[in-house]
Amino acid sequence: MLYLVPTPIGNKEDITLRALRLLKEASFFLCEDTRTTKKLLSMYDIELEGKEFFVLTSFIDEHKLKSYKNLIENNEVLMISEAGTPWLSDPWKSLIELCQKEQLPFTVLPGANALIPAIVSAGFDTTIFTFLGFLPQKKGRQTLLKKIIQEDHATFFYESVHRIEKLCEELKEYGFVGKISISREISKLFEQHITGTLEEIIAQFKEGTIAVKGEFVIGIYPIHKK
Repeated sequence: MLYLVPTPIGNKEDITLRALRLLKEASFFLCEDTRTTKKLLSMYDIELEGKEFFVLTSFIDEHKLKSYKNLIENNEVLMISEAGTPWLSDPWKSLIELCQKEQLPFTVLPGANALIPAIVSAGFDTTIFTFLGFLPQKKGRQTLLKKIIQEDHATFFYESVHRIEKLCEELKEYGFVGKISISREISKLFEQHITGTLEEIIAQFKEGTIAVKGEFVIGIYPIHKK
């Protein structure tokens, strides 16, 4: 049985009782970084003895898939990302495809992620929305942004702190009109949720009201004149 277990994205209390029980009981862990997973277990005073850790890479070949299949068929296996819900924006969909194809049992636990708090706090219509994960850094970025600002619904995506101000410059260059929501450092000490026009958001970056630090979830809500 494969369990996809969300882990805290900031506050250590943002974990379910079920997730804690599974972390204690499971012997096999699939993770991005064994050090991070071991640190997580230690944070909750969970013993590491008797547990085995396997690192998932972005490329999973047929041999690895076969070994994972055998592991999942015969054991309770926990999949854990660095933080948040595994595979919401991670490159390991092939494991879910494997479970579907081979009819291997799996379940996805509800829990911490940055996307849902950002959507809820946006302050504009999110009845329909698109989620894009991370935007391309170079190839295809301009085309995608131009498409986003022509949509008739909200679009959400993650953005690196190193590109957040560039994003505002790009939206200004492409003539974006509408609302932007900025969610920063969700579940951490300096959490912020700010929504405004592009001009208002740019001004707040310049004033330092919005710190250029941490993790960002961006919401884009175009307003088209009729």
